[in-house]
Amino acid sequence: MSLYRIDPPAAEPVTPADLKAFLRLDGTEEDALIASVAMAARAHLEALTQKVFITQRWRITRDSWPASGRIALPIGPVTSLDRVTVDSGDGPEDIALAGLTLDGLGQPPRLAFRPRSLPVPAVPLGGIAIEVTAGFGGPDDVPAPLVQAVRLL
Repeated sequence: MSLYRIDPPAAEPVTPADLKAFLRLDGTEEDALIASVAMAARAHLEALTQKVFITQRWRITRDSWPASGRIALPIGPVTSLDRVTVDSGDGPEDIALAGLTLDGLGQPPRLAFRPRSLPVPAVPLGGIAIEVTAGFGGPDDVPAPLVQAVRLL
């Protein structure tokens, strides 16, 4: 399974002004550095927790459909299942989302389907692409403990 970000977050959960107040810093000389550090802290914590803080779009690729009919998604919370494609050898073909069930708030988020109901990819690697929207929402929606972790890191 591979994971690719399609759309980056539109904002950060901790603004440079918030981080400066937390660190008790004045002036603007270090604003670019502080913004960069806040972004790096958020990205590190997202990777560590497998949580997406600010809404983003992601593509998850797989080689095959599991026989169990369940796929544990590597990030969450997942707010929507946007697109599923299978590479038929002539390019990606859309799969009807009606045959898939998303549990986006589960730990981990999961996708369910009827085994053997979906086409087998014609390519051996990464022939299945699952596109999702994930994240808590905007900066005000990120849980306070995660915001505090960004500040501390």
